[in-house]
Amino acid sequence: MQFNRRYVALALAALTTGAFTAAASAQEISVGVINALTGTYAFGGVPYQNAMKMALEDANRTGYLGATKIKILEGDTAGDKGQTLNLVNQMARRDRVIMIMGPTSSGEALGAVALANEVQVPMFAAGLSNDILAAGPWTFKMLPAQKESMAVLAKYAVQKAGVKRIALVFDQGSDAYTSIKNAMRDSMKAEGATVVAEEGIQSSESNFLALATKISSQNVDGIFMAAPADVVANLGVQFRQAGVAPRVRYLGPPVMGSLNYIKIGGKAVEGTYLVADYSPSNPAAANQAFVKAYTARFGTVPDNWAAVGYTLGQLGLQAIKNAGPNPDRAKVRAELAKLRNVPVIIGSGSFSLDENRNPSYGATVLTVKNGKFELAE
Repeated sequence: MQFNRRYVALALAALTTGAFTAAASAQEISVGVINALTGTYAFGGVPYQNAMKMALEDANRTGYLGATKIKILEGDTAGDKGQTLNLVNQMARRDRVIMIMGPTSSGEALGAVALANEVQVPMFAAGLSNDILAAGPWTFKMLPAQKESMAVLAKYAVQKAGVKRIALVFDQGSDAYTSIKNAMRDSMKAEGATVVAEEGIQSSESNFLALATKISSQNVDGIFMAAPADVVANLGVQFRQAGVAPRVRYLGPPVMGSLNYIKIGGKAVEGTYLVADYSPSNPAAANQAFVKAYTARFGTVPDNWAAVGYTLGQLGLQAIKNAGPNPDRAKVRAELAKLRNVPVIIGSGSFSLDENRNPSYGATVLTVKNGKFELAE
């Protein structure tokens, strides 16, 4: 009887030890993925969300984190600061996520960066405002300062596209778009071009015929537009209807890289030049594999936002993996800050953060040709 009791005890101990070992090696960690799935920024938020989830699901499928699996918690910010704040609060405090990916825009992010730093949860936003970084060490941003990318576009516009006189149209209700406009203005002037006009609009508007008539009467050979993709496409159509000649080039920031820009703008936006984070025609093997997988899953070629979202997801996964077998928020935050020379499908193919957490990965110039985005020659 004594032997039997001892045998049972040993057997239970072995089973218990095995269970603890399995639990330690096959853990599940939660990651929040929040973007604007509805509202003004849904044109970017939906492909961001799709691609971020795709990166995380690919990691689970391939065993990128070993036996560790990612539990994906989704949220719709609806382009609203208050909704973003609520989601970050819920995911950080109740759901205990190890990291939050998103939100889509700087405006949304700035509504929650203070909280993310207060509760000490890494938040990797897709915005470009430096205020995301200034809020504290727990918040990161994907997009680099617009000064560099606008300089790339301005140089191409002046030296290759022959734009010497330009009008700038921007969403004056957005600090981000105002900053982009200012960067383009300064870059065009540095290239020797003349800025004929700076015209502010509201993204909530839809009738721009008065502005279009005004600009059509000015002697410009380029119009730079910084606003949500749907709004910019509508602007482009109305400018042509008001008599802006096809020889007048449309130019813009990466926001134009949405497929909605081409879908809504149609022939009116042919010949557009935009600075972009990504080109689906990039022949690199990693990119072509991404294009194939994304197209098969979502029925469309990935746009700029999908590629940036997938890259953000991969970078977050890299930080989680580098944090070791038992990652926590502090370890993941530290590894995010250490990201250097990580191979990516966007920009020049390599992503790094500097000592101040500023991102860089290069830029390219695309054009709209025959209803598609192509690399500009």
